[in-house]
Amino acid sequence: MRLTFKNLAQQAADSEKKGFFSEAAQLWRQAGKRATGNNILWAEQRGDFCAGAARRTAIIAAMEARQARLRP
Repeated sequence: MRLTFKNLAQQAADSEKKGFFSEAAQLWRQAGKRATGNNILWAEQRGDFCAGAARRTAIIAAMEARQARLRP
């Protein structure tokens, strides 16, 4: 499969749907490098959104793990 904007964007969207936000962020950034016109900004913003979602997911998971350890 060629690494075109369309292919990378589809892979990124699939990763987002599965909740793999870190992977999606990387794919959106790769897609942005191959994009033209308005797709450049779109891919960059999706990459930023997914990176933030990955951070939030990691923080929530860490907090839940800590709470589980503190429960009697």
